[in-house]
Amino acid sequence: MTHPIEPGSGGPGSGEPVVLSTFADAREAFRCRDLRQALYDEGHLLMSGVIVNLHGPAHRDRRRLENRLFRRDTFLYYQREVIPRAIGEVLAPSLAEGRDDLLPMARRTMMNLSAAIAGVDLPAGTGAEFDRLYGLMLRLQRGSTLVHATGDKRALEADGQAALAEFDEEFLRPSAARRRALIDRWRAGDLAEDDLPRDVLTTLLRNQDDLDLPPDVVRREVAYFPWVGSFSTSDAFVHAMGHVFEWLDRHPEDRGLLRRDEPLLQRFVHESLRLHPASPESRRVAVADVELRGGVTIPQGASVVIDLAAANRDPDLYGPTADEFDPFRQLPEEAAPWGLTFGTGFHACLGQELAGGLAPEAGADPSDHLAGAIVTMARILLEHGARPDPTDPPERDPESIRPHFGRYPVVFDPDLT
Repeated sequence: MTHPIEPGSGGPGSGEPVVLSTFADAREAFRCRDLRQALYDEGHLLMSGVIVNLHGPAHRDRRRLENRLFRRDTFLYYQREVIPRAIGEVLAPSLAEGRDDLLPMARRTMMNLSAAIAGVDLPAGTGAEFDRLYGLMLRLQRGSTLVHATGDKRALEADGQAALAEFDEEFLRPSAARRRALIDRWRAGDLAEDDLPRDVLTTLLRNQDDLDLPPDVVRREVAYFPWVGSFSTSDAFVHAMGHVFEWLDRHPEDRGLLRRDEPLLQRFVHESLRLHPASPESRRVAVADVELRGGVTIPQGASVVIDLAAANRDPDLYGPTADEFDPFRQLPEEAAPWGLTFGTGFHACLGQELAGGLAPEAGADPSDHLAGAIVTMARILLEHGARPDPTDPPERDPESIRPHFGRYPVVFDPDLT
């Protein structure tokens, strides 16, 4: 893989970032506490104070607080109950019509789930209410990820700020008012703690004074979870289904096996996650001089690009076929099956287990295995006979330099169910 900047080059004197493209350097950089998160610096007006953008003690304290919400028993409940119900509701009209687009289908399914995790209520329960939230989250996502945007970045930023204000007025304030009333009842002894909502908003409101969280930080934090939980997982899902469909073109006899064998389907998903991280790169800024074990020196103040696309395809780790999709790849012990797609260390993705599940363990009870949202959605799609629409091929997203799909039409073939 070629790079416009040589790995390990750059720094304040050169005006270029230090680029890390080996697996070993990338993993060490993720775990280095002297490298500050910088991927969202361009979108700071929407991302300032959000957990993914914090560093040092502030990040540690917020992470410890919110980690309580991301428990495996909760994720298993989502996998067994919430996701099948949500995708069933989204798919119902599409099954009647016989076709759908994978991207909005997955985004709508995950938006329902991630809004609940964030603490964003949809009290009316109408399609129009959901569509309104979905549209606001799309605008927030575009305004927050400016580093990879094409077109007029300032216009995207301004529109994102407008969307945040609209989200605050229409969704956040009513949701917060409901939770403050419940918290007041709990503090007065009229409500058991177990009866409080288990979501990000309730957690932040309960601890707002202790963590010195101003309202604008709470607003940005709660707004972050629905779009990141929906859009990144949906992009990963579409890539995974693309690989599954390509495999079934060559091995049609495996369709039934993939429907029945979740651990096997999960191997397909994990290999796809390795090849297609949600962001092809992560960015850091050095807050002190850093020297990696591999010999790369990073001076204080230098910008750092962690090239995830290259690190996840490092031939020294994954062999000469590192660029190829191989769900039966023999992995080295030091590598997760999804590579560094979810990061590692103190900034590892909070929703990693929800999206990708856990690597299967030999002899484990399949009924208790956390396969993840992507596997769950993929299995349900295969059960309904999904296949690529032969008259409407998939297209890449023209509004981002990230190599994601903009649309992926499918049809539901009753002969394949």
